[in-house]
Amino acid sequence: MTDRIMIVVGAGRSSRFGTDKLMTTIGGLPLIAHTVAAVVDHVDEVILVCRDDQIAGLAELGLEAVLVPGGPSRTASERAGLAALGDPALLIGIHDGARPLVPPQLIETLYATAADRGGAIPLTSPSFPLIHKIDFSVVEGASFAQTPQVFQGEPLLSAYVKAARIEYEGQDTAEIAQRFSEMEIIGVPGDPANIKVTFPEDIELVRALLEVSRSEPR
Repeated sequence: MTDRIMIVVGAGRSSRFGTDKLMTTIGGLPLIAHTVAAVVDHVDEVILVCRDDQIAGLAELGLEAVLVPGGPSRTASERAGLAALGDPALLIGIHDGARPLVPPQLIETLYATAADRGGAIPLTSPSFPLIHKIDFSVVEGASFAQTPQVFQGEPLLSAYVKAARIEYEGQDTAEIAQRFSEMEIIGVPGDPANIKVTFPEDIELVRALLEVSRSEPR
């Protein structure tokens, strides 16, 4: 049985970005390659879920990842990654391909917490008030969820089977796990540096931060 799997999901259409953000070149490599590099040393296997039209180009890069075609939705792509598992996994993480700056310590904390408790997700507090879209009241105690989100393997797989039976589409992995399993899900402190590239201006920030990280002593 494999101890740690990381499924990196990168099969989206980048509609808000305007072009294929995950294939945008930073330091000579596409963004998604930096995301794989950020997680690969902390797990036993990386499964990269991508679009059919990305597979040939990504295969040429020699990434340390199994390439799997994704589906029409986030949940469908996560199911595709889970279906590609060879041996059963004790712990499964699912990470957004647009987060190339996830810190090593956060990855380790998430896997350790999930091993002990069932599931672990990184949370950050908003820097501005969140307003309810119906009555415009302030939403108290809200947090933003980041990825990776890490869970014990067997109950996570079972949760996705149950969700698929009723064609349920979740917003993220934690929603599927919470709704279709009995796992305890623990929030751990996220990291402001673990940004998600959503808009073109985010690329320049990632480029600068990656350059800083390369220049730091190891």
